[in-house]
Amino acid sequence: MAFFKGSIRSKILGMDTSLTIVLPFDRAAVPERECPVVYLLHGHGENADVWTRMTSVERYANAYGVALIMPEVQRSFYTDMAAGLAYFSYVSKELPDLCEQLFSVSSRREGRFVAGLSMGGYGALKVGLRCPDRFAGCAGFSGCLDIEALRASLSESDPGLLGEAKAIFGEDLVIKPEDNLFYLVEKTALLPRDRLPKVMVTCGCEDFLYAHNTRFRDTIQPLPYEFRYREWPGVHEWGFWDQSIQYALEFFFPGRREALQQSKP
Repeated sequence: MAFFKGSIRSKILGMDTSLTIVLPFDRAAVPERECPVVYLLHGHGENADVWTRMTSVERYANAYGVALIMPEVQRSFYTDMAAGLAYFSYVSKELPDLCEQLFSVSSRREGRFVAGLSMGGYGALKVGLRCPDRFAGCAGFSGCLDIEALRASLSESDPGLLGEAKAIFGEDLVIKPEDNLFYLVEKTALLPRDRLPKVMVTCGCEDFLYAHNTRFRDTIQPLPYEFRYREWPGVHEWGFWDQSIQYALEFFFPGRREALQQSKP
């Protein structure tokens, strides 16, 4: 396993920004010239190294022979902010382009995936649904998927969070269609079936965002996506997300772990 933590210069953000990268240790066992990659997104109030601190993603990356790239987006909701930085453009376009130049990770749609938890679950599905030509699959764990419901829950009783939301979505808090997953999932469903991203959602039955996830599940299930939904007893916590990323890797790369194990001498 190779582990890198540092920073890169983003032209879109106009600054250096933190990045954590895990590369599979036994590159000789990875058949592709360019290693398949999952862009793994953090939640609200977290940072680029939280996945490696709180879960066993390094072991899972090695087992599947895939790279994990974990960016930092502050509390931006993976959005090109109304009064802030263009984090969606950074994560969906500039970051993959930079990492493909710096590391031997896949530049092909078929080898590029995105996943995340909570705020990052929203971000991952937004990236996958808005950029189906660039990402073959996306997964959200305990995601804040109904951004309209989140907007409606804001009030003057929490001026800090309300001000943050206005910086992200604009003073009037009108959610643009391109930031609404329910709009995106219907729009992207009109593409040819072979151009649709694979989509996975997991959520704990006691999670405070459970209704967000079941509403999204009920919207996407009739549509022609390859979609997988999993729920089991759990709340908004790292044990649940550690299990979720394992399910997502098997969903993205079915049979790959077993094939790599059999190929080793």
